[in-house]
Amino acid sequence: MFPYVYRYGQAVFDRLFYSRYRRTALAHATGRLLMVGLGPGTDLKFVPEAVTSVAAIEPVAAFRRMAFRLALRHGVAADIVDGTGESIPFPDNSFNSVHIGLVLCSVDDVAATLREIRRVLRPGGRLVVLEHVRGEGATGRLQDLVAKPWSWFTAGCEPNRRTVDSIAAAGFDTTELRSIPRTPVPFPCKPHLQGIAIARD
Repeated sequence: MFPYVYRYGQAVFDRLFYSRYRRTALAHATGRLLMVGLGPGTDLKFVPEAVTSVAAIEPVAAFRRMAFRLALRHGVAADIVDGTGESIPFPDNSFNSVHIGLVLCSVDDVAATLREIRRVLRPGGRLVVLEHVRGEGATGRLQDLVAKPWSWFTAGCEPNRRTVDSIAAAGFDTTELRSIPRTPVPFPCKPHLQGIAIARD
């Protein structure tokens, strides 16, 4: 049932917050774009004209069906395939941009996912980011406390991941990523991280 609960629940947060930040994040995508963890396909509505082709991986069949229907409605030609972030089914140096939108919180292995993203990106390619991450101070400590029970009810979402550190460790320049500490999204799924990280040569 989770894909359907997520699809309709997420629509509320899209109206409050996420739609404008999805659009802003994806505005940085260019050339051949890979979308990792596509979910129900909401981000397909914001693909900019600078993108020349769209591929996407999504491990949940129900989400792939939803995304395929949404792509048809919006006239987006997207190659949506079964796959996980830890094992991306595309060759090395295949893409100019890779998009992660609210996905690193729930992958099984963040480091392996980012290595795979780095592998399929061309040198100098862009990792386009919109994620919720661990906060500082008391917020972060509270996220640590609730992370495990929260993940049981949200299909593996862990709200206390140190995503900037993980992206940097995978070989990306993170100077163009910024924190968005205050959003209408309820605790524990904030603050947010937005922007681009450039694959270092």
